[in-house]
Amino acid sequence: MNLAALLRHSPGADDDVSAEGALEPDEDVLQALALRLDGPIEWSLQVINAGGDDDFVVTGDAHGTAMLECRRCLIDVSTDVHTSLVYAMRYRPGDATEVQLVDDEAGEDVLEFAQPLVDFAPLLAQVFAIEQPLTVLCREDCRGLSIDGVNLNDHPDHVADERVQEKASPFEKLKDIDL
Repeated sequence: MNLAALLRHSPGADDDVSAEGALEPDEDVLQALALRLDGPIEWSLQVINAGGDDDFVVTGDAHGTAMLECRRCLIDVSTDVHTSLVYAMRYRPGDATEVQLVDDEAGEDVLEFAQPLVDFAPLLAQVFAIEQPLTVLCREDCRGLSIDGVNLNDHPDHVADERVQEKASPFEKLKDIDL
């Protein structure tokens, strides 16, 4: 995103810059974030001048489809993920093209950028990955896997060879105690 218009500070300069697009992170980024996607992440961002010379606010959202494993039967499940973000930003001239998340004096998260042309892709991928649910089900009545790893949704008649014996309760001897 080119934020040069926000850095000019001249009369009539834009007070905000907006952009939208589709993000397809490379394989290294996906592996680092433990993220599997079914298509690109659609995003939109708006950077607003917050009134100071170097102070800005970025707002936006991202949505896409992540591939997660069902927590019971381990098959892949397409999961819609929607997220939004709001961060304070500040301009600190330098060589970096990506935004950096830093703590300010009050301990708040602030995005710093060093060049007018800013790459938000790593931040968008991280925010999207964080928003994924921890677990998903392929369906509410998922039967899961048998002891020997057979998907019981596909083979409901499958019976494991091992017999589970019910253990006697250790409190069974106390049932007749009269207090």
